Amino acid sequence: MTTEAPLMKDGAQCVAAANYWNPASALYGPQGSGQFLLVFLSGPRTVTLQTTQGALCYGVLQNAPTLGQAADVAISGITKVVVGAAVTAGQELMADTNGRAITQTSTNRKVGMALESAAGANAIISMLIYTPNG
Repeated sequence: MTTEAPLMKDGAQCVAAANYWNPASALYGPQGSGQFLLVFLSGPRTVTLQTTQGALCYGVLQNAPTLGQAADVAISGITKVVVGAAVTAGQELMADTNGRAITQTSTNRKVGMALESAAGANAIISMLIYTPNG
């Protein structure tokens, strides 16, 4: 059962750099949104989906804001996250090129640890967020 708690968020202080609700090209979160995908700070208090594999992440987007709306970002604790491939509970995770979490390789930044297993891409699991990313 995928859960979230305890969870520290950066709520009303960040804004979305793009439309993460009903975007023109579907994203990998629920209903094609940006929800539960990995984000980074692309400007002052502005979050963008992380599309560079293995790069630093700020946290996990908790809502699906449109451009310029408040972005609710989980930055520490246990959160839901979309995976980009099969993962096993206990594996350390990194970002893929679509903002999803995948198994971390030695040369990339760890963003968290899988608390549940997933059989394949686009499943939602619980993840412990590493703050800051290692």
